[in-house]
Amino acid sequence: MCELHESASPELGRRTLIRGAGGLLLAGGLVAVTGGAAQAATSQNGWPAGSSSAIPLAGLSVGAATFPAGVRRGDVHTVLGYVARRYDNEVEALVKGWCWGHSYRVISGSTSLSNHSSGTAIDVNAPRHPLGKSGTFSAAQRARIHSIVSACNGVVRWGGDYSGRKDEMHFEINVRPGDARLAALARRIGGGAPAPAPMVWTTVKRGANGFRTTAIQHLLRHRGYSLTVDGAFGPTTESRVISFQRFKGLAADGVVGPKTWTALVVTIQQGSSGQAVVAVQKLLTHRGYSLTANGSFGATTTTRTQAFQKSRGLTADGIVGPRTWAKLTL
Repeated sequence: MCELHESASPELGRRTLIRGAGGLLLAGGLVAVTGGAAQAATSQNGWPAGSSSAIPLAGLSVGAATFPAGVRRGDVHTVLGYVARRYDNEVEALVKGWCWGHSYRVISGSTSLSNHSSGTAIDVNAPRHPLGKSGTFSAAQRARIHSIVSACNGVVRWGGDYSGRKDEMHFEINVRPGDARLAALARRIGGGAPAPAPMVWTTVKRGANGFRTTAIQHLLRHRGYSLTVDGAFGPTTESRVISFQRFKGLAADGVVGPKTWTALVVTIQQGSSGQAVVAVQKLLTHRGYSLTANGSFGATTTTRTQAFQKSRGLTADGIVGPRTWAKLTL
């Protein structure tokens, strides 16, 4: 997880964290005081930092996730909420208990206060994207993340773009207090805009037949589970679903509901190939956008996907992410 959400001893390395009446003392020289004096401390990006009682925080909940302690009120909250909502809608669904907000601590391996300390950073789906690891997102997901960050006009930075140690779970405000770009962005996105309607998934279980079961079978094959694609949800398909659910830490009931769908689907786009692409091509054909299910996501599949997305009020980018999967299998 992020440097802010592991135990103190491995995080601080050569420095020792000591709590006392004066605050947090690091055996390396840094003193991060608490209480009223915390107003004098600043996080790495220059924002006033402190405990949750010392800086203005507001709760943040997006999709299934709540960010503990929230984030800084005002324009920061607007912008980070916007980022989190777009991430949930376009990159991957946020997972309950896996997201983080304010936390008054130093950066691992540094004497600087983390931007979480000022409530100007968030971590998303932390266990899935551990600190220091690269490549935890697919190429399509990275493209969507960069699209989100680009829309923020330099106000937000993604930890996956760090020149040094990567932190792919992490997004932070990248401007100083008073920077006009922050207020302008907050005005432009209008308070983050109303959150899109939640994704609706159709529950599929043993005894089902048809296009949804076919898609599930192709997705299971994509995930490495051997089975015949026949469109019939029988005992073999059920057992493969149970194995997948156990692997993902889900309730192993053999029923493909919202949580299993969310874990099972993968984001694909032009250039992708394989069983997940076959599933999408068959789903598009079922929806009236006829094309050959050859497992190659080329120009024709892209145009058919865009047409389907337009018909359902989705962003017509030709990328099949969770929202497009949900609409295709509804």
